[in-house]
Amino acid sequence: MTNTLQVAEEMVATLIADTNEAHPETRWDYELTSDVDNISVRSSFGTHTLRIHPCWLRFVVGHDDFESCVADEITAWYLLIGMTAGVTVAA
Repeated sequence: MTNTLQVAEEMVATLIADTNEAHPETRWDYELTSDVDNISVRSSFGTHTLRIHPCWLRFVVGHDDFESCVADEITAWYLLIGMTAGVTVAA
């Protein structure tokens, strides 16, 4: 079981680099923080930050759930943006 924070952070760094290469129109970064319960995305002006609780990250990596718990968060973000593109909200 791989559960060191260093290995988990390397996996996130690789994910972010791959995402930036696949989506050059946006810029992704990550932040390890205890300000979130598990994981969240903060967006601002074409820049997106994947915010991840370090203990949770180590847990999901240790249980081989990185793809479904971390990588799929970015996939879900793009799906939601695609679904809401062109949708206006009445005030």
